[in-house]
Amino acid sequence: MQGLFVPQFTAFDKNNNVDYAATIEHAKWLLANGVSGLVPFGTFGEGASTSLRERMKITEQLADISHNSALIPTIISNSLGDIWEYLDFVKDIPVEAIMVIPPSYFKPIDNRSLIEFYKAVADRTRHKIVAYNIPACSLKIDVDVAKNIPIWGIKDSSGDINSAKDYLESGVKVLLGSDILLANGIALGASGGICGIGNFFPKQMLKVYKLSIQGKIAEADDLVKSIVGVFDSILKPGFTFVDAIGCLKSAAPQIIPTKLGDMRLPCPTFRSTDAELKNLASAVKELESQAI
Repeated sequence: MQGLFVPQFTAFDKNNNVDYAATIEHAKWLLANGVSGLVPFGTFGEGASTSLRERMKITEQLADISHNSALIPTIISNSLGDIWEYLDFVKDIPVEAIMVIPPSYFKPIDNRSLIEFYKAVADRTRHKIVAYNIPACSLKIDVDVAKNIPIWGIKDSSGDINSAKDYLESGVKVLLGSDILLANGIALGASGGICGIGNFFPKQMLKVYKLSIQGKIAEADDLVKSIVGVFDSILKPGFTFVDAIGCLKSAAPQIIPTKLGDMRLPCPTFRSTDAELKNLASAVKELESQAI
């Protein structure tokens, strides 16, 4: 698996119900803009807030439209039973891989138990498994775990380039989950990225990836910094992952053509001021005026 993948938003209506039509419409827009594939139900997709039935329905609908693009559903669950049930459901669906986060309710979990968990997951499916390392929200996947489990590789959302480097030096494939590190991660040997900002700027993030694989790392790094910098007017210092995603999603109508709604409760939604949104609109216009 190589390329620029997008952990797409899940759309919700004002009553906190999944808006399936809007979710699929957004997916079609991303695919039409050339991204390598979709990764539903991750952090941006609020996979921890969606039910097993909701995820199954969206998976079937995405499989109908993904065609030659990769589909990599994410499982965020503390229940091995739920994980197995989803794996059984998806066994005959043409997905590229399945991303699985470590269960995190019971802590601490020793590395041996985590290795046994991923072995049990892999034994249940014919699909490739991507382990999801996001220490801010779940258990950290140590290198000693990653290199001893039957997985395709790791999505590394640690925000630390040294983490990706350690995986790669141990022979573990990596997809970067931190947009700002995409170019430098590819320079180290990463296979690509699963980048949340791709929800807003799929063409621009795809260009970052292409520049990176061409060895134009400085140019790619400058571009990704300018893309991420578009949101400087609305993102506040000290925002958590959830705070930032809620803020970004509330501002999405300024950029994304599909109405995606707010984050599902109990996640907070941060509303930007009119002045902040005006500054955002100016930054978006400036970025989109650049040749792609």
